[in-house]
Amino acid sequence: MKKSILFFSLWILIHLFPVFAQNNPQHIILTWKNAPETSQAVTWRSEKPLDHPIVELYKSSSSPIESLSKIPFLLDSTKVSLADQGTWYYYSANFESLNPGTSYTYRVGDLDSEMSPLMDFKTPKEKGGLRFLYLGDIQNDIYKWGTRTIRAAYQHSPHSAFMLFAGDCVNDGHQNSQWEEWFDALGFIPTHMPIVPVTGNHEYDELPGSDEESLSIFWQSQFELPLNGPKGLEESVYFYDIQSIKIIVLNSLMALQSEEDLSYQTEWLEKVLQENPQEWTIVSYHHPLFSSRDGKHGQYPELRDAWQPVFEKYGVDLVLQGHDHMYGRSSKQSQSIEVPDGQAGPVYIVSVAGPKMYGIKKGDRWMERAAVNTQLFQEISIEKDKLEFRAFTVEGELYDSFDLIKNPKGFNFFKEHINSASTPEKTFPNGTYSNK
Repeated sequence: MKKSILFFSLWILIHLFPVFAQNNPQHIILTWKNAPETSQAVTWRSEKPLDHPIVELYKSSSSPIESLSKIPFLLDSTKVSLADQGTWYYYSANFESLNPGTSYTYRVGDLDSEMSPLMDFKTPKEKGGLRFLYLGDIQNDIYKWGTRTIRAAYQHSPHSAFMLFAGDCVNDGHQNSQWEEWFDALGFIPTHMPIVPVTGNHEYDELPGSDEESLSIFWQSQFELPLNGPKGLEESVYFYDIQSIKIIVLNSLMALQSEEDLSYQTEWLEKVLQENPQEWTIVSYHHPLFSSRDGKHGQYPELRDAWQPVFEKYGVDLVLQGHDHMYGRSSKQSQSIEVPDGQAGPVYIVSVAGPKMYGIKKGDRWMERAAVNTQLFQEISIEKDKLEFRAFTVEGELYDSFDLIKNPKGFNFFKEHINSASTPEKTFPNGTYSNK
């Protein structure tokens, strides 16, 4: 009885008296809104409005931070409220005119209250090699299972320029508790390694009182992303130019829900590729163009018919996807081009980082290398005319490996280091590819 009274009293204090809400910086995350070499965006949130929100930014030094000069900037703020979950206050800053290849130190918080610890990031160089990490769906049991994949990826490649999530970061886009799990799983990583998020179908959900699915109410507040996408899809469709690479992010769910939206995105994609001066082009979205997974999901011919010819026409090098909760890789899927042996058109990848797993139907198999029931992360390195792709299991085992080498006279040369003819594939415990 006494315990019940104590718990009820605590509930009253927390929910009816906002003074007990926390204003310490939470969910600190780096993203990019503008050119990665010369800018950096940071976002954080608190549980009550801050009187004097501030970000302190310095050029990094081994000397005490107080001896350095602060760099000025502007702060933006937004408020997110969900009747059954709570209210949060988001603050963001977009640093501009930074120096390429330079380390910076920063902290965020309230001038008269709580501040974060000092943290560091480094802007990419204008030229030279670039490495980044790519993870498929985390989605379920994020803190329990997703944490180990995220941290295994970071431990393997702590100096990567960024970490890309190919959709379904959470299972219910409007659930604060699941985003809290996602941020807990990331830990300190996003405070110094920028995140590139892609929308999946689970980033969309129905808000209370609505019959229509909408993008997570947290998405645009917690991620500062480019506004260079088609009108109405900004911050879920966008691109970056970073060194010699163009990274393009599409919104496959909205494209699948509307023919008009698919056409809209396809026109935007073609325009971006027409004007693309970069040597390497990488596209990411959630729903794969090719699928052999079991379960209720399957092929998406409307995406394939619209996007694959555009990828082939403009020489897209790599396509990073999620959704199927298995691993697949192929360099031999083509619709409008003929690719000679030893070369590759667009290389399509599907991967999964979380614990939710599906099987594959062997009769529908499109991939040259596959895995089921396996948590993976991928490291992609690009330097000059060579792209190295490496897929690792969560235990650090090199599972898939190939290189793309630019060919001035045609398609990329394709060098496969691991193939399924010589290296066994991961299957379910019963030895099959399907758990159905």
